[in-house]
Amino acid sequence: MSQIFSSNIKIGDIEIPRLGLGCMGLTQAYTPVDHDKAKAFLDRVMTDGPVMLDTAATYSGGKNERLIGSVIKPFRSQVFLASKAGMYKRSDGTREIDGNPDRIKISCDESLVRLGIDQIDLFYLHRVDPMVPVEESVGAINDLKLAGKVRAIGLSEISASTLKRAMSVTQIDAVQSEYSLWSRRVEEGISAACVELGIALIAYSPVGRGFLAGGVPNLDGLSSKDIRKQMPRFQGANFESNLETLLELEVQAMEWGYSLAQLSLNWLWSQGAHIGAIPGTSQLANWQDNKRAQNTLDAGQLHLIERILRNKPFQGERYEPEKLKQLDSEI
Repeated sequence: MSQIFSSNIKIGDIEIPRLGLGCMGLTQAYTPVDHDKAKAFLDRVMTDGPVMLDTAATYSGGKNERLIGSVIKPFRSQVFLASKAGMYKRSDGTREIDGNPDRIKISCDESLVRLGIDQIDLFYLHRVDPMVPVEESVGAINDLKLAGKVRAIGLSEISASTLKRAMSVTQIDAVQSEYSLWSRRVEEGISAACVELGIALIAYSPVGRGFLAGGVPNLDGLSSKDIRKQMPRFQGANFESNLETLLELEVQAMEWGYSLAQLSLNWLWSQGAHIGAIPGTSQLANWQDNKRAQNTLDAGQLHLIERILRNKPFQGERYEPEKLKQLDSEI
C-alpha cells in the first residue's frame, strides 16, 4: 500500500505546499534565461500559488533576489519566500563562505532591500563556516527573527550533529539538502534527525539538475558556463552509465503512468511526510509536470526502484572535491 499523500508540509507553524520552486537557475548556473521570460514565468507560478520560492544572496550576486523582488509584490500573501546568507559570490565568480554573525545580519538587510519586502519567511544559513561556531551563526539569525525580519530559521547542507548543536540556540524549522534518487546522503542521519525534532526537510535538485527528468540526454546542448559540466556525474563514463540507469527507471515510470520527473518526485514524497522539494526550472511545461506528481509509491514500486539502483548504481560524486569539502553534511 502507498502512503496517504499530503500535498502540504509544515515549516514551524506555517503550512505550505510540499512542492516549491528553486529560483537559482533563473539567473545563473545553467542555460541563460531571458530576463523578461523569467519574470513572466515567475508571474505565472505565483498566479497558480500558494507556493514557496527559494533564492539566496549568493545567486548571481543578488540579481536573483532582485528578479523576485521585481514581481512578488502583487502575490506576497500567497508566496512563502526563502532566502539564505553565509555564502557569497566574489567579484571573480568564486564563492566565499562566511558565517560571521554581523555579516549575516547585514546580508539579511541587503536581501530585504533587494526583495522589496520587510520580512523573509524562511532564512537559511547557506553553509556552515568551519571557522565560526554554528551556534554563533544561528544566534544571529535568531536575533533577526526576534527583530521581526525573518519568520522561520533554516540550515542548509548540515550533519545531524551540527543540527543538534544549532538547536541548543533556537528552534530550527527547516533543513535544506540535496536529495534525490542519485543523492541520498541524507538517509544516513539528517532525515531521521528532522523527523525526531519535528523539522521539515527541503530537498533541492530533487530531479537531479534536470537529469532525472530526462532533460539532459547529452551534454551538447549545455552552455559553456553550465555548472553541470564540472560535476563528476555528468562527465565521461559516469554520464554514459547514468544514462543507462535512467533508461531503466524511465521504463518503470511509463509502466506506472508517470513522467520521469513525476517518478522522481513521487519517490521523494514516499520517503516521509516531512519532506518538501524545490525543483528548479524556467519552463512552464516542466513546472506543470512537476505539479502533477501527487502520489506516493507503494512498497512494490519502491522495491523495484531499489533493485534497479542496486543492480546499476548511479556513478560519480555530486560535486567536485573542493566543493564537497565545503559541505558540513559530508563530514
